[in-house]
Amino acid sequence: MCLFRLLGRGLKYKVRRATCKGRTFDLEIADTQRKLTIGLMNKEKMSKRSGMLFIFPNEARHKFWMLNMKFAIDILWLDGRKRVVHVARDAKPCGSIFTCKGIEPSHDARYVVELKSGVAREAGISVGDSFKF
Repeated sequence: MCLFRLLGRGLKYKVRRATCKGRTFDLEIADTQRKLTIGLMNKEKMSKRSGMLFIFPNEARHKFWMLNMKFAIDILWLDGRKRVVHVARDAKPCGSIFTCKGIEPSHDARYVVELKSGVAREAGISVGDSFKF
């Protein structure tokens, strides 16, 4: 656990505005291997208007886990056209590397958006919806 805190120390994220279903989100960009690995691990909380956008170099079934997270999130996988192809609602943190199971989408994705738990449902975001960013 300490290793992930050290890896995340000093990371600076650019923010990109994204919209979906009339909602606007300010998403921190994870676009390097280090940022893709750390994600939201070191965050204490997140507002309903913020989140993280993971940008991968290729489309694949990018698996996520909730190790060292401090709060639940909604995870949205988007294809290369920025359309939602899979949603994991209310993904809960896990405390041990031995019990933490990965969450895998049913389709290939190029992008992943993480939002505060409940925001996707509240905004009505589901498979087939498009993001603009």
